Parts: sequence; structure tokens; C-alpha cells
Amino acid sequence: MNYPEVRKQGILVYRALPEPQILLLQRSKTQEWAPPQGQAERGERNMEIAFLETEIETGLNPGDIELLRGFRTEFRYKPIKHYVLMSTGETFKLNEGFVAWRRVVYFLGRLRNPEKEVKLSAKYSGFKWLGFEEAIETAIFDDYKDLYTKAKDFLKLS
Repeated sequence: MNYPEVRKQGILVYRALPEPQILLLQRSKTQEWAPPQGQAERGERNMEIAFLETEIETGLNPGDIELLRGFRTEFRYKPIKHYVLMSTGETFKLNEGFVAWRRVVYFLGRLRNPEKEVKLSAKYSGFKWLGFEEAIETAIFDDYKDLYTKAKDFLKLS
């Protein structure tokens, strides 16, 4: 069967401190930690939606973030039907059935002011800044591990 595809875009935001750190948001429903991302509507361009969703979810506007040319990565996944909360072990259903593949495009952006305040949207319960190695080690999904590794390599961090 040929399923439709939902396009999502986001920006992996990092701040250039002595040890660069990436911004991860905690989804209220699943407790999953991930960079900001959002679904594209018909006719929206990848970069437009990436900036828009990052602003909606974090309060960081396009002027706060310098997009790094040459970094663009994407992955495709099939949503899972059940999710286990990491904190409690509770299992709950995300959806009744598989309806569409997800294609996620990420760009890499440097936060111009490393002290800029993050203001979360209601769909998130928290945020944290992690070094690249810690983010790679703690990522639940391989796609995120690959994203963080590619960004680290792009920035030539050892």
C-alpha cells in the first residue's frame, strides 16, 4: 500500500560556548527529548517552516539564529503505534493506525546570543542544553543520534 508522507522541518539550534551545546525540547505527551520541528503546510518552503516552527516552539526568532550554509539533513520514519514513557514505564497509544510516513528535514543554526531566553510553547514541558556527545549518548532514536553526529562533524568538533 502506498501511504502519504507528512513533511516536517526543524532547526538544530546550538550555542557556541567553550563546549557547544544543542537545544532539546521535552514533549509533554511522550516525554521525548528532541530539537524543535513542525509540520509543513502545502506551499511552504523547508527553511520557512523550520524558522516558523522554531519560533513558535522556543520563542527564538529568525534574527536570533544564524543558519549555517551547507548543513541540511533529513530522515524518514514510520510513526510507532505505542509509546513507553521513559520516566514511568507507562505505555499508551499514540494513534490507532499507521496513516503516513514522516519526512523530517533539519538545518543547523547558531544562536547569536548564547544567553537568549527560551520560551516554550504549551506542547513542551521542558528544555535543556546538552553537549553533542551527551545528546548522542542519550538519544532514544538512531535518527536523532545521526543528526547530532552529522552536526558535530560539520562543526568539526572532536
